[in-house]
Amino acid sequence: MKPINHKVPLIKQGLQECAQASATEMLQFYGKNKSIDEVKKEVPVYVSSDGKPLGTSLGHIASYFIRQGFATTIHTTDLQIFDRTWGNLSNIEIIGKLKERKKYISHPSYEQPEFDVILDGYLQFLNIGGQINFPIITNNYIYELLSRGPIFAVVNYQFLNSSPKTTFNIESGEIMDADLAGNTGTHSIVISGFHEEKYIITDPDYKYGGIREIDQDHLLGSIYLAETDYDNLLITLAQ
Repeated sequence: MKPINHKVPLIKQGLQECAQASATEMLQFYGKNKSIDEVKKEVPVYVSSDGKPLGTSLGHIASYFIRQGFATTIHTTDLQIFDRTWGNLSNIEIIGKLKERKKYISHPSYEQPEFDVILDGYLQFLNIGGQINFPIITNNYIYELLSRGPIFAVVNYQFLNSSPKTTFNIESGEIMDADLAGNTGTHSIVISGFHEEKYIITDPDYKYGGIREIDQDHLLGSIYLAETDYDNLLITLAQ
């Protein structure tokens, strides 16, 4: 496979801002002079009723890309929210399915009002013309997408970094390592290149981030394991 090197700028994130930081990286690559603070105003970090930061609805991030003028596609292998038999359905039909599916889903971390935000993001995305694909995501599939431009990707944070599970301390506002009592979480990055059989990622994480090289299978496993939070997806843009 030939090398690919999209010059995606690195944007460092704050607490639970990885989706906004990665979105900012994508937008700046495509010449949109947006800051992470501007993106946060448009697509906020949601907070639970007890003050825990929950991250961002990925459907709302994808909808934001559409509002910035991009043809936007979500590529997902999620089996909790979506169903692989929906691949040939229209957006209107998928919207109907999601509304019916909603009453059967429970999320491992979020209460129902919080999970409603996630569903609302996908409904909004479909309503304004976003496309959802239900592929088998392979290394060849990622490489083909990458040949057209950088990819916004959601991965399992712990698997990507070989790091311990974590908990959130409400009093201190800090995320703490907790290999026994903690949970895994998901994280947004940009896949920005390919070199010597490894993917290059532009990772906004304040602890492990940077412009990094990742083995193909390691990245692929990290994407699939984002299913633990119903987040396993890629987002691609076209102008």
